[in-house]
Amino acid sequence: MDSSLIDLVFRSDKRKNLLILLDSGSKNIDEIKTTLDVTATSILPQIKKLIDHDLIVQEDKMYKLTVLGEFIIKKIKPLISALDVIEKNNSYWTGHDLNGIPRHLLERISELGDCTFIEPDLNHIYEPSQEIIDSMANARHASTFASYFNPAYLPLYVELGRKDAELSLNFNQSVWDHLSNEHSNMINELMGMDNVSLYVSKEGIKLTEITVTDRTMMLGLFDKKGKFDQQFIISSEPSALSWGQELFDYFKRLSRQVNKI
Repeated sequence: MDSSLIDLVFRSDKRKNLLILLDSGSKNIDEIKTTLDVTATSILPQIKKLIDHDLIVQEDKMYKLTVLGEFIIKKIKPLISALDVIEKNNSYWTGHDLNGIPRHLLERISELGDCTFIEPDLNHIYEPSQEIIDSMANARHASTFASYFNPAYLPLYVELGRKDAELSLNFNQSVWDHLSNEHSNMINELMGMDNVSLYVSKEGIKLTEITVTDRTMMLGLFDKKGKFDQQFIISSEPSALSWGQELFDYFKRLSRQVNKI
């Protein structure tokens, strides 16, 4: 794509949003105005520019993508979605170490969709946020990889296990050693549940946590100094749940299942 075409698409939100809108099918001018919340005066010059560059065409008062327009929008939509994900919580993504996310999943970060940023309440720094508790409450299944220890989480897992939720829990070796030594009663109870699987991963994975339930995906990363700041990204988008499950499964393949302390 030459620079003039890149400018045509990206230097105007109206043109960019129109191309994305037409990717879902032909639209007349009234549908375009209503959906994009624009006036005819502001959108018609942008339509003309896209027609002049053979990206859209008008047929019987309907506007639609040309073959070239379809090709281009299919290529740029993932980039636009990825930029939207990053820009909404820019300080989180730029302030944390992304090396813990495998490249093939990092390239699909757009699948996280509409994310919410969660940071700790300084008055309750060691307690899970209410958003995290709500995201796990009454879950039918949950998959968690964690490389840090928060004592408040273990009772949540036990409660879910008692409710017959399908749980798959993966801890790094240091966390597992702590749980085994200091919380052996709860670990033994979890091990006795047919609906719970426990795994231990190697040290050095640069990810604080990935938790996926049937409703939410929660991602935690170390900051760029390798510290855990208890900041998370949460999303309820179906694509984010699939993305998060793939990330959990990636680390699960690098782990060993444990059946006793």
